[in-house]
Amino acid sequence: MRKLIIITLTLVAAIACSKEPAVKVIAGFTTNKDVYHVGEELLIENTSVVENDILAFCRWEYGVVGATKKSYGLELEGLSFDEPGLYTITLTAYAEQGAGEDKYSHKVLVIDENDIPWADFDCPATAKVGDEVVFEDKSVDNIGGIVGWLWNIGGTEYNFDSPLVVFDAPALGVEVTLTVTDAYGLTGTVTKTIDIIE
Repeated sequence: MRKLIIITLTLVAAIACSKEPAVKVIAGFTTNKDVYHVGEELLIENTSVVENDILAFCRWEYGVVGATKKSYGLELEGLSFDEPGLYTITLTAYAEQGAGEDKYSHKVLVIDENDIPWADFDCPATAKVGDEVVFEDKSVDNIGGIVGWLWNIGGTEYNFDSPLVVFDAPALGVEVTLTVTDAYGLTGTVTKTIDIIE
């Protein structure tokens, strides 16, 4: 009985020692930004790692739903898009021994010049000292919508859509600048002037 137990324990120990460490693939990549213009090259860096093996190859898939293209290689270079849209880039990374793989996806927005927010506002050309003057935002954004406003009215800043301002002294050509930001971080700016009279 004692010999049988010793042989069994020796066999279990030999199997445990011969077991290869598990291979783990963690796919990943970075882009230099999340919003690109039509035709602009995406700068992509493969950050995939493999534990207990090496990275053998990668499959890249990119495009919009129903129009996905594929590319193979450790890096994806020279990628750009000819049409505006929200594109998904998917990387599948494989270990050399075929023992592991992992997938990672990231979305990028491709825009044309018409997708940048168009900043605009209404205000009177002239106002009197002590009058309440409303600077009414009229900005337009085709994608994402306007989410931020930065006004500079004669050196004073406001962070909401339509500020109401009372001027306490006459001044000619007071500069009013509005910068709007959309949901994708794109900005548009406009500057106008207003005369404050007695």
